Amino acid sequence: MGLKNVLRFPADIRRARRLLANRSSDHAFDEISLNQRPIALDLHGFDMLFDCGRHLASLAHYSGEIGSRFYVRSSRLVLASISHKPYGARMLSYPHVTWLSNKEPLPNDALVLSDSDVSQHRSPGNNGRRLIEMLVGCDIPDGLPVMPYPMHPDTLSFLDSHSLGSHRKTKQRSGILFAGSQKTKYGRDKMQNRFGVLSRLHILDIIRDCCDNGLNGDVPVFLRNSAIEPVAAADWLSFLAQYQFFVCCPGVDQPLCHNLIESMSVGTIPLIEYGDRLRPKLEDGVNAICFQGESGLRQAIRRIGSMTKSEITCLSNNVAEHYDRHLAGDTFMKSLRDETIDVPFNQVAMPFHSENFYQGRQTSCPSNHANGNRRK
Repeated sequence: MGLKNVLRFPADIRRARRLLANRSSDHAFDEISLNQRPIALDLHGFDMLFDCGRHLASLAHYSGEIGSRFYVRSSRLVLASISHKPYGARMLSYPHVTWLSNKEPLPNDALVLSDSDVSQHRSPGNNGRRLIEMLVGCDIPDGLPVMPYPMHPDTLSFLDSHSLGSHRKTKQRSGILFAGSQKTKYGRDKMQNRFGVLSRLHILDIIRDCCDNGLNGDVPVFLRNSAIEPVAAADWLSFLAQYQFFVCCPGVDQPLCHNLIESMSVGTIPLIEYGDRLRPKLEDGVNAICFQGESGLRQAIRRIGSMTKSEITCLSNNVAEHYDRHLAGDTFMKSLRDETIDVPFNQVAMPFHSENFYQGRQTSCPSNHANGNRRK
């Protein structure tokens, strides 16, 4: 990755400079009083650039939502690489985002999120800054808080508490929905071999077979291919709220996918095999319909087909409550900033990948072994 970054550097650094010089002045954050404790992202490498930089954009978005200016400190090479990523470029365009060279000091009293071992940076001269290391990988170390997987940046642009409340009150909900990409790369064996869960395409094939054999009862099933029937980002949350259940298929490289968080935010119940990768874990029959393996999925479809309206309503309410308490990105970011959450060892887990980017670094967490990965 380093060589590609170097070769692209001249064009990418020009793009980064243009983005920083011509940041949008009509973003909603301009209307927010950004007078809370600042939040800074201190980048020493390229670990945070995965998924097209969407996690960079989401962190900046959540910071603005809770009234904090957002600073990014990095080398010029990392800055250039950020601008090359679609959502990294979007982050640099936000008016409340400031880039600092790696020789410039971070703001006093900032919450600092770093991609390196923060124990190496602690000193009496930190000026009240709180330093937290982000452990990006696939494992979920015991005892560490887990950062919620973010909604897609395009969806975040249309998210607000009023609209969520309205979506949750949708009365005419019906059926089981999947809406997303069905490209062949979503059928690879990596999900089964690495995480012990069925691939997206395998799940969809099983559900089609369940429908052919009437296991879904009277519950309609919609398996929508986003390449053929896309849904505009502005309509996505209201679209999800029309359905009772969402089939939470895994991504390409790791199970977690943004549509899980988005569907739960509007009270649509996840049908999911990897609910144990969230913290706290999703509970079958409480805030999700959980299954394991092909036979478990068939049983889950049969269960949904026999559920009463009151059972579904209770589940939906629990799903929305779970999102509010544990999966809302702005709430989690605020708890870090205001130090209302316990962060042992000054580390936060981000189990969003198929490998541990921090492997080989000195880490303080009690365990670096996956407790969510299942082998069958």
